[in-house]
Amino acid sequence: MGEKIKNVTAAVLCGGKSRRMGFDKAFLKNDEQYLLLQTVRKLQTLFEQVVLVSNTKAKFAHQTGFRGLPVLVDIYTEKGPIGGISTALGQVQTEYIFAMACDMPLPDVSLIERMYRGLHKEQVLVCSHKRKLEPLFAFYHKSCLPVFEKHIEMGELKPRSTFSSLEVEMYELSTEETKSIVNLNTPEDVRRWNEITTKK
Repeated sequence: MGEKIKNVTAAVLCGGKSRRMGFDKAFLKNDEQYLLLQTVRKLQTLFEQVVLVSNTKAKFAHQTGFRGLPVLVDIYTEKGPIGGISTALGQVQTEYIFAMACDMPLPDVSLIERMYRGLHKEQVLVCSHKRKLEPLFAFYHKSCLPVFEKHIEMGELKPRSTFSSLEVEMYELSTEETKSIVNLNTPEDVRRWNEITTKK
């Protein structure tokens, strides 16, 4: 991998309620290590700037591994992922963000780099597989923010609800690449994922 990407900030969204999981998904573990920290380390090999977006900084305060990591506190509380993406867009200095959820255990850095190479002047570059979009593995330009804020005001909280008002390009994932957009929502998801990874 060559030079790190400078005009994009990677933003990992960590503010979810995790109701189905039963505990905060930011603290999911793999081999006694936090998945979130493993994800951050991967992203740091590609991006010059990596931030966490969370409903509070306090939850990371006593976790030594997270020291020194920038945490942007969600300014659109209780608004779900669109609030986290908007918080990042409003606070970072870069032209774009790459937004992903903290419960995706297998982000492929080479896939993200391929997506970045396909990014031209679009406001959004989002993953797609069999016509299903994954807005939490996507690049967003700062110019998306006014549209997102308008939708938040209207109570339309799904990022994809904004796409008809934006210039959006889709990156079609191969079946192999879909591993990167797997996410863990329930204890059963974690159990199955652990079974798969321990077999490797």
